[in-house]
Order: sequence, then structure tokens, then C-alpha cells
Amino acid sequence: MSKVNDDDLDEKPLDPEMERVRRKMVRLLAVSIGVMFIGLMAVLGAIVYKFTQADDTSAANSAVAGSSMVVPSDAPIASVAALPEGFVVESVSLDGTRIGFFGRAADGSRRLIIHDMSVSRIVADVVVITR
Repeated sequence: MSKVNDDDLDEKPLDPEMERVRRKMVRLLAVSIGVMFIGLMAVLGAIVYKFTQADDTSAANSAVAGSSMVVPSDAPIASVAALPEGFVVESVSLDGTRIGFFGRAADGSRRLIIHDMSVSRIVADVVVITR
């Protein structure tokens, strides 16, 4: 069929111009691989940073907000909300450790009284005025 010459199997040296082009291409390949590697490491670093910060910030936010409260396993939490005398409760709402009592005071004014169970005291007394 076809006969392979020994001359075709031996690599002939490239002329100087082609050798310079080959070296530039190899250098470009090395730089491109380096840039891609640095970019990949930056993306992976950002992902790891986000995952570690998400756990820390959620714990910090719950501690700052005061909404996390340790409930004892053997007994319920006991807290007394001392509402003013003559206060009539119309509605109650709960937000974490805070309980909001909305109603009318003895003088007829509408009020919102907020009791915080984590500190066992009334933290706000708001008079509601409608205009």
C-alpha cells in the first residue's frame, strides 16, 4: 500500500521564525492556565467564606435580637406582666420573647404594652392616638 519513509518519522528542526511562534504559544498557554487557576481558587474561597459567615451571622443576629431564649426542660418559663390597673386587653401578640398587649387603659386611651420575658419586665408602653 503505502510505504513510510524514515525521513518522515524523524522530526526536522523548525526554522527560527516558527520556533519563536511555538515558544510564544507555550508561554501564552502557561499564562492562561495560571489565570484560570487563580480565578478558580478565588471563586472557591468566596464560597467557603460565604458558608462560614452565614453560620456566624445567624448566631450573632439571634443573640442581638434577643429572640433566642433558653427554655428549661423541667419547667415552663414563669414571668409576670404587671399591666396597669383598669387596663382591658383587646388583643395579644407574640414576637420571640416579647408579648404585646393591646387594649384600653382606665382613662379610655388606647395603649400597646410590650413585656419582654427574657428580662421579665415591661419594655414599652405606647399610647396610640388616631387622627
